[in-house]
This record gives sequence, structure tokens and C-alpha cells, in this order.
Amino acid sequence: MGKLLCIVGPTAIGKTALALHLAAKEPSTLISADSRQVYRGMDIVTGKDHPTNTQLFGIDLVAPDESCSVSVWYNAVMPIITQSWEEGRLPIVVGGTGFYVHALTHGIHTLSVPINQELRSQLTTLSLPKLQAKLCAIAPARFFAMNHSDQSNPRRLIRAIEVALSSSLSPTVNLSLPQTQLIGLRYSSLTLQKEAIRARVLSRLQTGAVRETKKLLQKYPANLPSLTAIGYRSLIAHLTGKLSQAELIDHWVAGELAYAKRQLTWFRRDKSIQWYDIDKEDYDYPKN
Repeated sequence: MGKLLCIVGPTAIGKTALALHLAAKEPSTLISADSRQVYRGMDIVTGKDHPTNTQLFGIDLVAPDESCSVSVWYNAVMPIITQSWEEGRLPIVVGGTGFYVHALTHGIHTLSVPINQELRSQLTTLSLPKLQAKLCAIAPARFFAMNHSDQSNPRRLIRAIEVALSSSLSPTVNLSLPQTQLIGLRYSSLTLQKEAIRARVLSRLQTGAVRETKKLLQKYPANLPSLTAIGYRSLIAHLTGKLSQAELIDHWVAGELAYAKRQLTWFRRDKSIQWYDIDKEDYDYPKN
């Protein structure tokens, strides 16, 4: 196994910018670890704003109406990582979906559980309380091991039920990556983080987020799991008259802030991450 560099942290922190900076210094391969960027046609809202002359792997893997999971992403990027090692290039994994990064650095035993589309179709008709009750009935330990956010997330509950009912569970997949380096970016000031997130939301609105959402809704139903992603929820509510323009912005920003908090909660559990506060004067990682 070769070296692997992972740049992690909350949304709107500058992970991709740092990855591009480092990639210019040595032969590298950039890989997105963002569960929102796996869907084709969902570009502006999810932040696929890397330079057009830069190839980013791990994105555009499925259509918005297709199921995706960490195993789909993992199976797509691992051959790229392996090829990079063989060719002497450094794989740089950049993103805020901790579960995806964890699959590479620690291994996840549920990777062997395939998507059961028939079961998912049945479960998507159930309300949140019924999904919670179903998981509690078949796998109470799994339900109570989930954090509050996941317990209230239908997509997470459906996957947990899918895993609990599967007979395909295998021993933990564990990549031996002793040379893995994890770099974490964060703000020390919540005010600055909020300003950065708000600026990003406004930028995405200016570059066509509403137009992109309208185009998606012409082809796909609004209740697709992919379209419940942060940003799209606010935009769809705006387009259906539930939110004004100002309310749309505030709702989207609030969703991103809550997501950033969850991201940091996840990543703080990994003690191997070397953290940098990007708003402090002594932040100098890009100079290294």
C-alpha cells in the first residue's frame, strides 16, 4: 500500500483549495469524499466547483433517482487509488463525509451488504416513527447505537434496516494504510464559519442553484432521497412557495451550519487527525 492523504473538515472550509495547492507540488490524484457529489446533474448546490481542467474522482457516480451507498463510492474510488500508487502518484482524498473517509482508513464491515432496491422501495413509504419502530424491533442495539441525527434520518434508518436484514455481512474490511495522513481544517470562530457558509450559499444562488433545481424537478420527483440534501430542500421549499427569497437563504445557511456541526462531531472522534484553525495567524499548512 502507498501513501494516502485525506483532507477533512466541515463544509466551506477550503478543503478543495488546499488539495489543489498540494496537487500542484507533486503528481497526485484528487478524490472527492462527499456523499452529495455522487449524483450526476447535482453540481452547483453540492459544490462541484473545482477547475474544469482538474479531474476529480468519486463524483457523478449515479443518477439522482438511483441508490447510492458508501460501498458504491468505495468500489468506484479504490481502483483509482490503487492505480495512483502503481503510477507513483499521491491520492488526495478531500471531503466532509466522514463515513466515506473512514471506509478507506479503517474499513467498514457493512461494505459487503448490497443495496436491496425492493426493500428500499417498501421502506420509503414508511413514516419516520414507523422506520424507527421497525429498526428497534429487528435490531434494537443498532438503533440505540445511532446518534440522534441518524435516528431522525430516514435514509440512515433504511440503510440500517437493510444491513440488519442482510445475510451478506462479512468480517470487517480493513485496509492496511500505515502511511495515511489525515489533515483537518476548521474555524476557531463560529462567526467566521457562518460568514463563509453564507457567502458560499449566496455564490451558489448567483451561479444558478435555482435554475439547476428547476431542471432536476422537471425530470425527477421532489421526494427523492438525493433531493433531500441540504440546499435542495430549501430551494424546493422556495420554488413551491413555502419560503421567500430571504427565508430560502436563511434556511439553507442554517442547514449548512447544522451539517458542519455534525461533520466536526464525527471527525473529532478520530484522534489521528492533525487539525489546523484556518482563521488563526499561525495557520501555515499550505506553505509546507
